[in-house]
Amino acid sequence: MENKTIELVQESFKKVVPIADKAAEIFYGKLFEKDPSLKPLFKGDIKDQGKKLMSMIGTAVSGLNNLDALVPVVQNLGKGHAGYGVEDKHYDTVGSALLETLEAGLGEAFTAEVKDAWTEVYTLLATTMKDAANSLPLEKGLTERKKRLVQSSFTKVAPIADTAAEIFYNKLFELDPSLKPLFKGDIKEQGAKLMSMIGTAVNGLDNLDAIVPAVQNLGRNHVDYGVKDEHYNTVGTALIYTLEKGLGDSFTADVKDAWTEVYTLLATVMKEAANQVESTTTANKPWWKIW
Repeated sequence: MENKTIELVQESFKKVVPIADKAAEIFYGKLFEKDPSLKPLFKGDIKDQGKKLMSMIGTAVSGLNNLDALVPVVQNLGKGHAGYGVEDKHYDTVGSALLETLEAGLGEAFTAEVKDAWTEVYTLLATTMKDAANSLPLEKGLTERKKRLVQSSFTKVAPIADTAAEIFYNKLFELDPSLKPLFKGDIKEQGAKLMSMIGTAVNGLDNLDAIVPAVQNLGRNHVDYGVKDEHYNTVGTALIYTLEKGLGDSFTADVKDAWTEVYTLLATVMKEAANQVESTTTANKPWWKIW
């Protein structure tokens, strides 16, 4: 990065500091206008959040003179953001809101040259954050970012749990009518239990050491009910279809990938445990069939 670029960013930011509160207000207004789905990620007093934002930007701007020291800090921010379900595409939205905020705050001082400098700086920092988020170490094959994507997206499904369960079973029986006789009793009650169980599993992703043994037991207990490996694929397809219908535009490619990986991980654990079973005696039923 050229010294001129750093100088333009640092000098222009000095003019923003005196109007930091107003700048933060403009930023969040533009951010939520561009992507309303981001608003639930911000909890607490938005003014306090704004102060932290401006302080963080100030730290980054000051640190441009020493990128070797700044980069690790920015990488940690990226990893932290992953924990809140931040996706790669959100960085573009934030960048656009930031540039528009600077334009509104600086007025004529926000020249084309200043805009180019800020664009270069933000692109560098955003790329560093995204790379750090996407390189998070795996925990039993699942990144922290994907866990958060699954958990945050499921909070949007919970309010429509009854509808989601209905969609799931309709799709499941459409894909494989032979599964329908396995389900006895009130299908609505079954659906309520299903959604509750999925919620438990989703929350349990934060402690895989605790949830894996339970999932293994479920897999072992499926054997006597004639559950075969191919049934897991059918259930997975019905689940992804249900999420797509329930979440709509919120079911992005990143969210789909996260759910697919989570389901694949759990289904694999169940199948591997089932394949080790020698006895056919069991007292439990398939996880998607509870009554």
